[in-house]
Amino acid sequence: MTNAQEYLRARDIAQLTGISLRTARRWIANKTLASGKIGGARLVPKGELERLMWPSRKVHEDDSKDGK
Repeated sequence: MTNAQEYLRARDIAQLTGISLRTARRWIANKTLASGKIGGARLVPKGELERLMWPSRKVHEDDSKDGK
């Protein structure tokens, strides 16, 4: 399995979350979601969307790795 980072476009975020494309673009523009520009496209790491949508998920995953 690869450790390559997966990136999402605003359209992908809208489809995955059920929000409008305009809202997804607003989240990126307002820096609610961190992004980078690659080849003219504004891309968001998938982990950023997960952080925004499920903030407690990361905490629970970290706990299970520590044996808690």
